[in-house]
Amino acid sequence: MARDKDATTLNNEDQGLRRPEEAGCRRLDGRTWLRYSISVWDDLVKTAEERALKHPAMFPTALIERLLEVFCPPGGVVLDPFMGSGSTVVGAYRRGHRAIGFELSPEYVELTTSRLGEIHGRSDYYPQIVQEDSRKLAEHVDPGQVHLCITSPPYWDILNQRRSADGKGIRNYGDNPGDLGSIQDYQSFLSELGVVFEQVFQVLAPGSYCVVVVMDIRKGSSFYPYHMDVSQLMREIGFVLDDIIVWDRRQEYNNLRPLGYPHVFRVNKVHEFILIFQKRTDNR
Repeated sequence: MARDKDATTLNNEDQGLRRPEEAGCRRLDGRTWLRYSISVWDDLVKTAEERALKHPAMFPTALIERLLEVFCPPGGVVLDPFMGSGSTVVGAYRRGHRAIGFELSPEYVELTTSRLGEIHGRSDYYPQIVQEDSRKLAEHVDPGQVHLCITSPPYWDILNQRRSADGKGIRNYGDNPGDLGSIQDYQSFLSELGVVFEQVFQVLAPGSYCVVVVMDIRKGSSFYPYHMDVSQLMREIGFVLDDIIVWDRRQEYNNLRPLGYPHVFRVNKVHEFILIFQKRTDNR
């Protein structure tokens, strides 16, 4: 778990963990295994309670719980370096996993704490929330202590702009100077994102997975293949890209417009990429 003044670090033997490669998927029945193995997921929806939460880029806890089923060993520790509204730590707590979340915004720390308060989980499994710049992650978490990372990093500074697909307004996280989403230069943004994931790599146990949810970006006439750039960044750190799932979110876009019509054809992006990376001890 994350370090604090009085904490004693738990090793894998103390927690009775299996090896990370013996992840949650070993507990799936054949029908569920087949359903989850389809490369496009279009059956994940937010609950009414989640839709009511005011967060600019929130994903449903149902996504987190599915990823935990597949990739997290029993009793594993889950990390989210970009916690936001807390979907990862909420899902982990519900499923009986310890979790660590990093978040800059006091508002979203408070929101996550409120969501956790509605869950009747084990007190010794209550997630540890660190209000800190995730570029300092390694100062709080010991090497090899995490068994799954699930996160959705900032989409550069795109949340400071009106959403093109359906015209919804600006949805930024705030004006915290430590927010990576406030970096205006794309390459500088990717470089700082790499600082975070280098530390994620350090704290993951060998064989563990890091699942990153991203969407490609368009700003005017410029297109940024964000999922490709993140994949390259992660490979340079040492991760292996194990697979990709397309998350079809079109049901959440109820006011689509013909972008660019009738002059320049533009694609309405209503999907995200679930990038599945692994920290392997070899190249198999």
